[in-house]
Amino acid sequence: MNSQIKNKIEDISANNLLNIATGFWASKALASAVELEIFNIMPKQGINIKEVTKELEIQMRPAEMLLTACTALGLLTKKGELYYNSPLSNKFLVKGEPYYFGGVITMLDKREYIPWSKLTEAIKTDQMQVLKDDSLGIFESISVNPEEQRIFTEGMHSWSIQTGKELTKVFDFSQNTQLLDVGGCSGAYCIEAVQKYPDLHAVVFDLAPALKIAKEKIEQAELSHRIKTHTGDFFKEELPKGSDVILLSMLLQNWSPEENHEILQKCYNVLPEGGSIIISELMIDDDKTGPISAALMSLNMLIETIKGRNYSWSEYEGWLKNIGFIDIQRITFHSPGANGILVARKP
Repeated sequence: MNSQIKNKIEDISANNLLNIATGFWASKALASAVELEIFNIMPKQGINIKEVTKELEIQMRPAEMLLTACTALGLLTKKGELYYNSPLSNKFLVKGEPYYFGGVITMLDKREYIPWSKLTEAIKTDQMQVLKDDSLGIFESISVNPEEQRIFTEGMHSWSIQTGKELTKVFDFSQNTQLLDVGGCSGAYCIEAVQKYPDLHAVVFDLAPALKIAKEKIEQAELSHRIKTHTGDFFKEELPKGSDVILLSMLLQNWSPEENHEILQKCYNVLPEGGSIIISELMIDDDKTGPISAALMSLNMLIETIKGRNYSWSEYEGWLKNIGFIDIQRITFHSPGANGILVARKP
């Protein structure tokens, strides 16, 4: 063996493997801190460890361990004996803040942590692990459990509000009159869009349990006069007409190619001539080598869904072309729920 190659091999460390293998340590530390609402008890003037134990009603030993972990992860800062929220935590982990991200963390922890421990079983059997009985689909199963519906929808709201903020930076809605968000869940994308574009109206289309929470979010944003909800199942009925731009965000990853073709065809049918469709997802690279976020989300779809997975840019483009859409564009950006959008137009 060439000595130079041998030296390079010997220099390879297992540290990266260890970081991957212990990744759940960090995610559980974050999830526990969010569940305990540690970021909500941090005053601007700081708080010491004894005060933390009183506020959280926990012992000194675990309190010190958790505070140390959160500080090491960049979630807290420490000056002397006082702990403070980091800028990251102040913006995203304090309940009540506009871009609170704790909903995502809670959803992932409560809904997906245990099923992910069964990933090998999912790979061997090609069966979802979130539901014991897959006779109901993911969304139907959620809709019959109010507590699970709340956790899921609040999680998706936190996820979507961040993604919607970035999406509205790269797509110009100023020439549109009404946005239809298919499978719009909490209405986060519509809220972000109409807040930025004062002449835009929007419709959130989803199942009734999700729209119950969407109405709360829309009312809180004081946008009920510009955002309406429409109850329905896109597999069982036609989509509402009257919108000149349709958004599908974090939606098509849940379904098979055949089901996605059906959804896209229904979108095409109700769009006016010149109307646009936006597909917002974590897109897989065309050569299927990444990126990491999309690749792991695709495995999550194996855990979560019966037939879903994340698809490549070219796969989406092929479906759009087959249906008749033209002027297909790829636009990349970075956000929690998408790494880009595909935009196409009905001729």
